[in-house]
Amino acid sequence: MGREIMGEASLVTSDVLAKETHSGRWWSVVMLLATTGPVIALWLTRSAGIRVPLIAVGLVCLLALGASAMAWAGFQYRFLRSGVEVRMLGFRLRTIPKESIVSYAIESWSLVRGYGIRGIGRTRAYVWCNTVVHIKTSTGDIFLGHNEPQRIVRDLDLVTGVVSRA
Repeated sequence: MGREIMGEASLVTSDVLAKETHSGRWWSVVMLLATTGPVIALWLTRSAGIRVPLIAVGLVCLLALGASAMAWAGFQYRFLRSGVEVRMLGFRLRTIPKESIVSYAIESWSLVRGYGIRGIGRTRAYVWCNTVVHIKTSTGDIFLGHNEPQRIVRDLDLVTGVVSRA
């Protein structure tokens, strides 16, 4: 989990107030370990003379490697003068305009709700841990996971100029 507060000189030339990274490195390791099962199964079936389509095992391994890379890199939150950006692997996943933020508060998150990118309808979550900052917006609810959620709240205070928290 990284944190970077932009210095005075860069504030003049940049709209970025702060950056946070929320990775799921333990989940990445778990996914890689889970990939060893299909690889071992392929090796055992090949040595027994059973033909298993390599494409099926290759696809499982490729998906696991991709998911593992996403968990390892984590979510990058960029706190801008105009709002918040959620990024992963250099791609912008979501922008939360400053004007749409109604309130935000720290909440717990359970394993039952899942990890990674979650959500249906007007709700989205970017989570690799058990604590989140719940951002209520005029268009729905967004959950930003972080092991130190008070840092996310401080960064949101910079963006919003402190709005009421629910």
